Amino acid sequence: MKMMVFAAVMVCVCSLGFSKGNIFVQGKEKLPLKAQIFIDDKLAKERIVYVKESRTLFLRKEYLAVFATGLKIEFDNNGNWIDMESAKIGLPQNIIPEKIWQYVKEFNCSVNIVEIEKIRHSSMRVLLSNKRELFFDKYYNRMEIDV
Repeated sequence: MKMMVFAAVMVCVCSLGFSKGNIFVQGKEKLPLKAQIFIDDKLAKERIVYVKESRTLFLRKEYLAVFATGLKIEFDNNGNWIDMESAKIGLPQNIIPEKIWQYVKEFNCSVNIVEIEKIRHSSMRVLLSNKRELFFDKYYNRMEIDV
């Protein structure tokens, strides 16, 4: 019986301590400075609908900026982008790393890039509008294609 009470108390404590809190705000002022500079530099004409701040399991902050065009960019606590997606019209060319853009246009000229996701600082997953996935290393060299 004592173990059941102890387990119940631990579940409550853990759920309170590690709960994810979401805060929705207007504008980019809540974003880290590096993320604000990225948006000002690459997406100056885009209108931000909202920014969502959330805490991960280990109490790190992450930010999601949602734009009027449907573009969504997720940033880490330092303002580095983690994930960018725009399923409706594809990602704008100016936010895609140049080597990735050149590779996709050279070999898949009629498709759009709809998502780029960083995977543990060592590689990137690129999703194309034809549902193919490309994987690149941190130097933007193609590693594999998932058909």
